[in-house]
Amino acid sequence: MWLIDTLSTSPLTFSDIQKKWLYASANEDGDPLFERTFNRYRREAESLMYVDIKCDKSDGNLYKIVRPEGFKNNDLQEWLLSAFRIANLAERVQNREDVMIEQAPPGASHLQIVMDAIDRGQMLSFTYKSHYKDARKIEFFPAFVRLFEQRWYVIGDLCDNNNAITCALERMSEICIVDDKPRLLKGVAHSQSPEQYFEHCFGIIRQHEPIAIRFRAFWPQDSYLRDVPLHASQVEILHTDKYTDFEIFVRPTYDLKQKFLWCRDKLAVLSPESFRKDMISIIKATLMNYETGDNHAIDE
Repeated sequence: MWLIDTLSTSPLTFSDIQKKWLYASANEDGDPLFERTFNRYRREAESLMYVDIKCDKSDGNLYKIVRPEGFKNNDLQEWLLSAFRIANLAERVQNREDVMIEQAPPGASHLQIVMDAIDRGQMLSFTYKSHYKDARKIEFFPAFVRLFEQRWYVIGDLCDNNNAITCALERMSEICIVDDKPRLLKGVAHSQSPEQYFEHCFGIIRQHEPIAIRFRAFWPQDSYLRDVPLHASQVEILHTDKYTDFEIFVRPTYDLKQKFLWCRDKLAVLSPESFRKDMISIIKATLMNYETGDNHAIDE
């Protein structure tokens, strides 16, 4: 992991790698890096991260990371590297007053048993307490997990009808794997990859057909949205000194509306008219909440 992280910054010669490794925090004992050990680490890194680490003899014998054609695991790779960097910093951070971090995502303690059930193709049984219904027993076959807005979710198919549902891990209790249930062979979630299942989604909700939504971001919000697009489908339509018009192709869900409202008065939906009116209704209801102190929330 250290080798991948180091070479991701810039290509290096073997001599440069040796020097960096000698003082690296990952090298707790300060051991020198010999060529035989380096080649073993290199093979392990290539296997772990699905990349090649090659020596470019035409460019000063620099070792470089080469990703295979059609490589699609860049997000996963970045997550692994991020986890490695945080782990390296953990000991230094815990005794410092000049570093402040966010709270860890809740429900992570259930991740291991959820992933075990996915790997073994077995059913999960747990008690689930949503904010809208009484606690209930759920039995389903988990298909994949997703982290969104600092919360872990598991998506799977119900045992009785194969319909897909999404559950937040922090709302789950009394969770266990059921060994005597047959492996699920079909289902909405299991028939698709996570990318296919959440195609055109913003967030964790998978409802409605996707539509083209055009919105105007006023300065300086438009600059932030250029740096970090609101959605993978985002394209720039028009740019002026005062604002930029963007368009996304996405499902018009509750999550998306929340994101638009997060931008406050620095963003306005332009089209389609039906979605624009939805946003206006939400803003009017919010204003009435502030003016009266009563609940005028709109049911989604």
